[in-house]
Amino acid sequence: MRLSPNIPALLAAIGIVFTFAPARAQQPPTPERVQYALDVTDRRIAQAGTLAANSDNERAHLELNAAVDTQARAKSAYAASQLRIALGLTMDARGHADRAIAIARGLPDPDRVLAQLQRTREILERARDRIEECDNDRAHSLIQVAFAMQERAEAAAANGRFLAALQLSMGARERGFRALRMCHVEENLKDSAEHALRRTDDAIERARDIVGQTGNEEARRSLSQAVELQAQAQGEFRGAHYDAALRLTQTARTLALRALRLSGRR
Repeated sequence: MRLSPNIPALLAAIGIVFTFAPARAQQPPTPERVQYALDVTDRRIAQAGTLAANSDNERAHLELNAAVDTQARAKSAYAASQLRIALGLTMDARGHADRAIAIARGLPDPDRVLAQLQRTREILERARDRIEECDNDRAHSLIQVAFAMQERAEAAAANGRFLAALQLSMGARERGFRALRMCHVEENLKDSAEHALRRTDDAIERARDIVGQTGNEEARRSLSQAVELQAQAQGEFRGAHYDAALRLTQTARTLALRALRLSGRR
């Protein structure tokens, strides 16, 4: 029986979109698209300002200040018709604003939530393949429920509801593990780490192709950190430290995807 998980095309939060449409990604941004992005960021910064005003958390205020400063640079770039630069800067500003919102509300760090969402998606996709060979109707039903929960988690993240996204994703992951146990299958940590390393390699390669075109210094720094962490992850994998490899490569992938976001890529 072939399962139909209806995997969404979109995994987004903090203004980040984590899947890539190659044909569209190469098109230059239009003034209308950049203006829309600037308007969305303005609203996010206003929300962050309201929350930070009622918070004494220094980190929230630092993130808000970074959002305001970066958004001002984005608008200057837009006024100079530097659309690609403006888009990258406003997405970065939105990320700062979202982090300020999360901190002020005492919510999980958005980037860490995204890493957990990716981890759950990987687990469910591998579990689905194994469960297809299992003659257990309850396991098949449970994995379908897990995919539905994960899609709700990704939608929640796209709307900035990071705590709800994390809770839903963790619930989806637990159901995936339960479905595997029903079929007497356990997740192989080595296979998980190997799969995650490959996905991070792909993300880094995509980032290299794009970041070099934009000249965005913050994006280059994020990509450099991703490359460094991925090298450490590969070293841990070669040393059979699969859990450490998995943690490091997930962080590296988050940094690579952040570099793409800073470059204005959706």
